[in-house]
Amino acid sequence: MSTHGSSWIGFLEGPIHFLDNFGANSKALLVVLGLGMMILAFVILDLQSNLIFEYMIVSAPVWLPIISFVLFFEFWLMYVRKAFDISYGRVTLEIKLPQEIFKSPAAMELIFLTMHQTASPDNHKETYIDGKHPPTFSLEIVSRGGDVKFYVNVPRKRYKTMVETQFYAQYPGVEIHECDICYTAEVPFDTKRFAFFSLHFGLKKADAYPIKTYIDYGLDSMPKEEEKIDPIVNMLEMLGSIDPREQMWMQILIEANREFTFKEGSLTVKPDWKEAARGEIKKIIEKAVKERSDKDENGNPRKGNVMMLLTDSEKDTIKAIERSIGKNAFNTSIRGMYICPADNVRIGDLIPAMISGWRAYDEINRNSIGVRWRTDFDWNWWQDPHGHHRHELKRQELNEYKRRVYTSHSHLDEPTIFTTEELATIFHLPGKVALTPSLARIPSKRAEPPSNLPIG
Repeated sequence: MSTHGSSWIGFLEGPIHFLDNFGANSKALLVVLGLGMMILAFVILDLQSNLIFEYMIVSAPVWLPIISFVLFFEFWLMYVRKAFDISYGRVTLEIKLPQEIFKSPAAMELIFLTMHQTASPDNHKETYIDGKHPPTFSLEIVSRGGDVKFYVNVPRKRYKTMVETQFYAQYPGVEIHECDICYTAEVPFDTKRFAFFSLHFGLKKADAYPIKTYIDYGLDSMPKEEEKIDPIVNMLEMLGSIDPREQMWMQILIEANREFTFKEGSLTVKPDWKEAARGEIKKIIEKAVKERSDKDENGNPRKGNVMMLLTDSEKDTIKAIERSIGKNAFNTSIRGMYICPADNVRIGDLIPAMISGWRAYDEINRNSIGVRWRTDFDWNWWQDPHGHHRHELKRQELNEYKRRVYTSHSHLDEPTIFTTEELATIFHLPGKVALTPSLARIPSKRAEPPSNLPIG
């Protein structure tokens, strides 16, 4: 979510973006730069460092408790929330598609509406002692040897039955099976047997600008199956095209977006994403007024009908943002993993295909989904000359995929905001428009026995 910090934070945004794009650890470099500037100030101003350190020691009762509290606050919340998650457990559910699905992605949007669980605490004890926080749901489209399947991984306590019920309600004929052993358990981190590659995806522009959704494709009007243009088909075809010894996992982690105050576990008030979205609408209008309005003798824009100044594209963008503001949203993290035998690596062929699978959601005038991070480096010769860092990143990615958690690795790699409409576009159960032969479906529709069968 876009935020507006103080002026000095805004001043640092440019250097941070530059360092991240260059592949450097911006946080570490900024710390080193800060220390260097402090030492330089001591030298130039001829300060007596012993007096400064004495002052720091004398004033320690003031600043040390503050720093200690902030550090303790973050680590304590991390600890109690992890304990809370463990107490709820997790379960992987395989979704088996029926032969025919006549529902639009709007049915999936209703399921996401139910999954928008903010877990608002009733009191501070629930936050700081019990660790109560919004649950994380994992939406997964997985191809193992070209066999494509849909999974959802959810907290077992409270949410397993809720999710199953919603799928059965919205998709008649679907079957949901609890996996005794999660499919990820079949792949250990063994670089002698397997090669690994991981990508993080996110929005390329500000969160307020939506991608091209199923409504833009006209799927909400329920066209005939042969007339549908379903963007998810691109991804399914790509997943179904891999070799029998390869695996490709797509994981979408979602957590309800909401305002955070001290009661919810934040030292500062963190508004929800809608404030930033309204700010983007204001920017579009202000830009149009500045560039296209008539000016008075002082160069100030004259008052008039602002809508007359907007282009059709800008009007469509504002309309799409306003539609998004009216929907619930999730903090969303997208991960893609490619796994293959160590002696049959085709990363150069399949990674571009994995990236292209998201192109169907691109809306040039609004937003698109692109790569934000990967388990590789632009500058191997100085970022990871011996390959140790890359090795550990791949181990971490596989471990976090299995645990359904996400760690951002740069300023550009933070979770982004997706509304229920956008999520229903990139993850829904497709009808027969998806002709991918390897997309697993239930062999035949089960029928109820006739009501007039003799029973005696």
